[in-house]
Amino acid sequence: MYGLSRFVACLSAAAIAAIVGGLLFAVFHGGTTVTRSIAYAFWIAAAVTLVGMAGAASKHLARWFDLPFIEGWLFVVASVLLTGVGVVVDVLGT
Repeated sequence: MYGLSRFVACLSAAAIAAIVGGLLFAVFHGGTTVTRSIAYAFWIAAAVTLVGMAGAASKHLARWFDLPFIEGWLFVVASVLLTGVGVVVDVLGT
């Protein structure tokens, strides 16, 4: 259960960062709806999650930062969830 709570906490942190990033982009850039900006931020977070999977697979980085091993499927699930939320936000905004 500890692993699941950490997974949900990290996913929630990514979602909050995506929402804040999307809002900031909409405010400073303009020309894009708020929901579209937030959806883009969720999709960027999903892509960063998949890139993070490569870093987590590195034994050298894990030893250097003294991190526990994270299974690759968790990154894929997180990426799919973040993409799905981005799709829902985008559809609700149109």
